[in-house]
Amino acid sequence: MKKFWITGLSLLLALSFTACAKNPQTSPAPSQQPEEGPKEETTTTVVIGAGGAGMMTAIELKNNGQDVILLEKQAMPGGATLLAATYFVAVDTEMQKEAGMGLTIDDYIAKQMASNPDFNADNLRRLLENSQDSIDWLNERGANLTRPMSNYQIGIGDGSSLGVTLVKILKAECEKAGVDLRTETKVTEILMDQGKAIGVKANGPEGELIIHADQVVIATGGYAANQQLVKEYAPEWAGTPFTTAAGSTGDGHQLAKAAGANLTNMDVVRMNPAVYTDENGSSYSLSVARAEGGILVNLQGERFCNDYYPDYTQLSRWMLEQEGDTTYIVFDQKSVDTSTRLADFKDRGFFLEAQTLEELAALMEVPAENLTATVEKYRGYVDKGEDAEFGRTNNMNTRLDQAPYYAVKVKPGIQVTLGGIQVNETMQVLNPEGQTIEGLYALGECADDGLFGGAPTNIDITFGRLLAQHLMSK
Repeated sequence: MKKFWITGLSLLLALSFTACAKNPQTSPAPSQQPEEGPKEETTTTVVIGAGGAGMMTAIELKNNGQDVILLEKQAMPGGATLLAATYFVAVDTEMQKEAGMGLTIDDYIAKQMASNPDFNADNLRRLLENSQDSIDWLNERGANLTRPMSNYQIGIGDGSSLGVTLVKILKAECEKAGVDLRTETKVTEILMDQGKAIGVKANGPEGELIIHADQVVIATGGYAANQQLVKEYAPEWAGTPFTTAAGSTGDGHQLAKAAGANLTNMDVVRMNPAVYTDENGSSYSLSVARAEGGILVNLQGERFCNDYYPDYTQLSRWMLEQEGDTTYIVFDQKSVDTSTRLADFKDRGFFLEAQTLEELAALMEVPAENLTATVEKYRGYVDKGEDAEFGRTNNMNTRLDQAPYYAVKVKPGIQVTLGGIQVNETMQVLNPEGQTIEGLYALGECADDGLFGGAPTNIDITFGRLLAQHLMSK
């Protein structure tokens, strides 16, 4: 498709001034001045959103010779992927099996289906069977995704932030591949022609832009940062903090809906049970404190549930039932030594710190005898490898016996939204009648792929790779 370029305003004014100086009689009246229209371009695929899913898709397309333009409304790429804290969900990997944490894909799928019959087992299998390749791809580029944390979690070797590591790699790969990445460019409309997506309209630093494309990929994240949409779709959690990106405002959902897409499971969100809000009102995910062995206690200094219950939304509800709507995560120096992310939070002054549990209890304003008894009982569970009280089985990797001891006050907040734009197995968008919308695809948090956000960073990387392969095969 031929590219049309509209002459810039500065050049137009310069030519008009010159013409006026030489021949004033021929200068058009102001009402006759030509109006400047949007700049128009053509590409094969336009990707909306430069988080993990969008960048991965664009990288694979570009590396295989396809023209692609990647648009991001924020000033920098990364999105919610940048905030991924601790682990990459995968099972049956070589490193897990070597560490004695083997779990078959069949067993994991059966477990997930038992907890949520609405899971798309085929999509989950597709994700897990390709996870090793995704991990290898990342590690070949320096991810150091080498630390088995459980039979379904792989962490960065030194305990540093997963999201920061992944975004650094993806940004570098975008630059290396020559991806046409444009920041501060917000898509305002998906262009449609007789039911087919044919491009997008956007506003960027140079004004309005129309990009004609054979395919449009929506990878814009969730809607947790848009209180209006939270009230509309998930009113139970309206007013709670969020730990996602500020740009996760549901743009993709609204663009897709206007293009005829079906939105499904929009009321389903995953809460983060460990949100710390500082004195400036900024919120941070402290889930790493639980992942490194911390326990949850209430104002009585007592545990009240499985601290690592896999349904974070239910866990959040249990927290809100506690006295004073207050919960602490309690952990020790071993946890901090294992995680550079926790060490960073310590240096930023997020934690209460004491040399003894009794001193920590005083800082927390909880009964010291209760806290010490709670920790002593939990140490016994760690020694036996069985939590007889609440059934915790994962991430019991410290006895909480290495001083100093730490506590951080946390509340539930929205982590991700799990419903979204309904898609099929190739991530093609569906309309309310279940029919595909030609040329329109969605993946990542904005898409309802039937996995309910069960492995967000893996979904970004693996489905980004698979979608690109599908688009190149067309």
